[in-house]
Amino acid sequence: MTALWKRGGGKKLRKMDRREAWQEVARAVGGTFKQGKRSSADSVAIGHGPWTITLDTYTVHTGQVAITYTRAKAFFIGQGDPKLLVRKRSVFDAILENIGFGGVAPGDRAFAARYVVKGHPEARLRSLLTRALIAALLAESSLTVSVKKAPRKYRKAHGPQACQAAVYTTGVITEPKRIVGLVTVAQETLNALEAAGMATRRIVPT
Repeated sequence: MTALWKRGGGKKLRKMDRREAWQEVARAVGGTFKQGKRSSADSVAIGHGPWTITLDTYTVHTGQVAITYTRAKAFFIGQGDPKLLVRKRSVFDAILENIGFGGVAPGDRAFAARYVVKGHPEARLRSLLTRALIAALLAESSLTVSVKKAPRKYRKAHGPQACQAAVYTTGVITEPKRIVGLVTVAQETLNALEAAGMATRRIVPT
């Protein structure tokens, strides 16, 4: 990867803008940069085994608040209706754990101190928490991992077992190192799903 900061005006270093950063990430991970009409519509497609990881942003409007997320997502054909949520631990999780709603307890203490894991089938969730996935998540400050059924339109086109794995964080990320970390977590999530028998290697469109 080339320098993450560029010199502007010959006087001081300036931070990359979104388009520059995402082009840099595409080069670093061997992906394809897809330029949109605006930089907010830019995306990067990254091949990983039979899957394609798409790096993009999306915005959720909640009442008067709009929250933008940076995301790495991939569609896959699932087995056994996999569902997974890995999110940052909050102050309320200790209360939920005391009344039996704490989710799966990971074996790694550092990971358990930072993240909460929920989903089903519970008997197989721990097998998803591979050393590589845990290490990738611990290397980042705050990410959410979500595995669930693909949107209805996608399932209608590609079958009821179509699923989506997504890794996201709040804000528009323009630091290439952080973006590469997000992509790495997405890659390790897909690897873990396949190793646990929850994802097939069937190629599906993005």
